[in-house]
Amino acid sequence: ALPRPDASLLQRTYVAPASELEQRIAAIWAEVLKVEQVGLTDNFFELGGDSIVSIQVVSRARQAGIAFTPKDLFQHQTVQGLATVTLRTGGLCIDQGAVTGTMPLTAIQRMFFEEEIPDRHHWNQSVLFEPNERLVVEPLEAALQRVVEHHDALRLRFIQQEGQWSAGFRDREEAELLWQSPVSDIGELEAVCNEAQASLDLEHGPLLRAVLASLPDGRQRLLLVIHHLVVDGISWRVLLDDLQTAYRQAVQGQPPRLPAKSSSFKAWSERLEQYAAEATLVEELGYWQRQLQEATDELPCGYPQGGHQRKQAAFATTHLDRDWTRRLLQAAPAAYRTQVNDLLLTALARVICRWSGQASTLVRLEGHGREDLFDDLDITRTVGWFTSLFPVKLTPQSEIADSIKTVKEQLRAVPNKGIGYGLLRYLGSETTRQTLQCLPHGEIVFNYLGQFDQSFEAEAALFAPAGEGSGQGRSEAAPLDALLSLDGQVYGGELKLTWTFSRERFAEATIQRLADAYARELEALIEHCADEHNRGVTPSDVPLAGLSQEQLDALPVPAGEIEDI
Repeated sequence: ALPRPDASLLQRTYVAPASELEQRIAAIWAEVLKVEQVGLTDNFFELGGDSIVSIQVVSRARQAGIAFTPKDLFQHQTVQGLATVTLRTGGLCIDQGAVTGTMPLTAIQRMFFEEEIPDRHHWNQSVLFEPNERLVVEPLEAALQRVVEHHDALRLRFIQQEGQWSAGFRDREEAELLWQSPVSDIGELEAVCNEAQASLDLEHGPLLRAVLASLPDGRQRLLLVIHHLVVDGISWRVLLDDLQTAYRQAVQGQPPRLPAKSSSFKAWSERLEQYAAEATLVEELGYWQRQLQEATDELPCGYPQGGHQRKQAAFATTHLDRDWTRRLLQAAPAAYRTQVNDLLLTALARVICRWSGQASTLVRLEGHGREDLFDDLDITRTVGWFTSLFPVKLTPQSEIADSIKTVKEQLRAVPNKGIGYGLLRYLGSETTRQTLQCLPHGEIVFNYLGQFDQSFEAEAALFAPAGEGSGQGRSEAAPLDALLSLDGQVYGGELKLTWTFSRERFAEATIQRLADAYARELEALIEHCADEHNRGVTPSDVPLAGLSQEQLDALPVPAGEIEDI
C-alpha cells in the first residue's frame, strides 16, 4: 500500500565527507548542481553534472584554492576519488598582464571566415536582462571597461587583407561600450536592440556593446551584445559573474577587482595550431573517414530548393516541465551510467530515424571545445570562441535500453570529444582539409548548453533574463547553420530545446510534430530509466575488462550492483 518510491531520491547511501578538502569539494558540487547535499560516494554525473557544469566546478574550486582539471573529474567521479587527485595537483603560474600582438585563428573562426556570410560584423550572441535593482550608469561603465580590460579576447580585431583574415589585440578598448536610451514602449526597445546588434565592427571595434534602456515606468533593461567570434556559452557564464562582481565593487567606490586570469585565448590558439600538425592528431583522420563514408546528410526535406537564410527562419519548441527535467538530470543518468547529453541524443536519434526511415542519423554536435589537451594551460575562466563542431553517426536500436547503450558507446568512441575534426578540417594539410570537406558533415546541429539557473538564482543576483527579445543577433541575409538546428538549455528548472529551420524548406507543422515527438520520446526514456530493473553497464564503463556489450549483458551479477570490473 506504500506509494512507489521516488527514484530521484535514491542517491547512494549518504556518506558524509570527512576531511576539510572533501567537505569543500562537496559544497561546490552542491552549489553548482543545485542539490541539498553531496555525499562522499555520490557520482557527479548521476547528480546531473555534464561537461559544461564540470568546467564551472573546476573554475569555482580554483577560486577557492582547490586545483583539479575537468579530466580529473571525468576519471574520478566521486568526491572521495577527486579529493585524492586534488592532493597531488599543483596550480599554474599564469601571466596576469594584458595580451597584445596577433594570434592565429582557431578552427571555428576559420570556419566562420570560409563560409559565405554577408554582413560578417552582424553575427552575435546577446542577452537582455531585467536588473534586480536600479543600475547606476557610472559604475556600470567602469565595470564594463574592467571586464573588457580583463578578458583580452573582447579587444580582438579582425582584418582582411588580400582575401585572408587575421586577428590581433588592441592594447585597450577606446570605443564607447555603453549606450543609454530612454524608450517609450517595448516596440521602441526592440528597435534600439536591433540598432545595437548591427553596430559592431570587426576591424575597428568594439566587439561588445551594452545598452541601458529606461522605460517610462522607471524599469530598466540591460542588453549585452558580443560578436560570436570572441564569445561562447561558457564565456557568458564567466562574463556575467565578473560584470556583477565589478559593478558591486564600483558602486561601493572600490576599483573593480576580478579573480585571477586563466590562460589566454591567444596561448590556446597558438597551441592548437601546433597540435594540428602532430602525428597523433593526423592519425584521427582514419576514424572520421570510417564514420562518414557510409553516412548521409539527406533528410525528408519538403522543398529542397527553398531559401535558407535567417529571414526564412522558423522555430519549434520541445519542452519538459520541472518534474520531468529534474528526473532527467538527477535520476535517469544512473541507470546506464550516462551523461545527460547521451540521453538527449538517444531520444533524438530514435525520433529522427523514425521520421527519415534510415537506420542511422548524422548529427553535428556542438561541444564546448575546452578539452584537456595541454597540462600547462588552464582555460576554465578564459573568454573566447572555443566551440568544437563535429559529426557523429548515431544508430539507435528497436529497444530503448539497446539504444541508450549503443548511442552512449558511439559518443564515447569519439576521440578527444571531437575537437580533432575541426582542427583537421580547418588547420590540417591541404589534402586532409579536402578529404573532410568532401564527406557529409551533418545537417542536424545539436547544442545543449547545460544549466543556466545558477547564474541568476542566487539571492544577490544582479540580473534576471528579461521577457522581451534581445533583437536580431544575425543579419537577415545570414545563412542558417543547418537544415535543422537544436539549441537546448535548462532555465527555471525546465528543459527547453528550440528547433530552427527554414519555413521555405519544411512545413512548420512537420517540425513541430517532430519537436513534440521528441518530448514524448524523452519522457518514455526517463520512465524507462526510472524502473529499477533497467540498469546496464557498457564497455566504456569498464575499459580494463576488455568485455563486449554481449558479455556484459550476460554477467550473472545485476548491473546496479557492479562497481567496477
